[in-house]
Amino acid sequence: MKTWLWSILIGCYLSIAAADAAEQNNPAPLRVGLLPFLSTAKLLEDFTPIKSYLENRLQRPVMLQTAPNFQSYIERAGQYQYDLYLTAPHIAALVEHDYHYRRVSRLTRGLDGSIVVLKDGPIKSIDDLQNRVFTTPADTAITTMLGEKLLMDHHLYNGKNITIQYTPSHNNAVIAVATGKADAAVTSAAVFEKMTPAIKDKLTILTNTETVPHMMFMASPKLSEKDYKELRQAMLEFTAAGPGKDFFEKSGYGDMGKITDKEMQQLRPYVKMLQQRLKISP
Repeated sequence: MKTWLWSILIGCYLSIAAADAAEQNNPAPLRVGLLPFLSTAKLLEDFTPIKSYLENRLQRPVMLQTAPNFQSYIERAGQYQYDLYLTAPHIAALVEHDYHYRRVSRLTRGLDGSIVVLKDGPIKSIDDLQNRVFTTPADTAITTMLGEKLLMDHHLYNGKNITIQYTPSHNNAVIAVATGKADAAVTSAAVFEKMTPAIKDKLTILTNTETVPHMMFMASPKLSEKDYKELRQAMLEFTAAGPGKDFFEKSGYGDMGKITDKEMQQLRPYVKMLQQRLKISP
């Protein structure tokens, strides 16, 4: 082979090798999506410990990202804008089926909704909510769906004998009750526990909804097999008895565990409701 051709081939090889070495030394940031169930500032505050852990464990930068609302968050998942995707369980089941996201881990605390009312108000039972105003997070939130199911179990139907008002967040739903703009609200039990005393002291939990699996971490199918396995292992090791001790003590999310087929099966009815609300064909 001619000398000039060898020179070109060797030059190409060295360029590729140099690019690979540079990528290994300066890996692209891991994009971690956070479900917008709280304000952006609060999300970043709560989940920075996981960011710091992953940066140290994987030796690569980590970027925390979110979206304005649940629908845009799901759309961005469909565009594979996130490498690691923290989301509500029914959305996790949806993106696994529709977008081939892979299971990483889940928060082990059960997820239920707390129905909150004024502590000294007139609402003493679910039946007292007839012809009242009931606030919820977004209509795509599983906590909202759990609350609506509880109302329907008591023969309370939106627009018929109760008015359901959807708000941008769990906090908004609860504050509406505390400020007299609504008679009751459904919110995540974990969120209500962490609300300020100024709000919390005015309210009481009337009852709770049924329980489903809590939020799940899912991985983009665009991740390499190597990156996926390393990420999954790292997240499963972020436990309450290990490096996640402070995070779980502060957050009240229980621990970190595996996602099972049984849990995904339990979520199917809520996935169907989500598809209907997003106008996605099953």
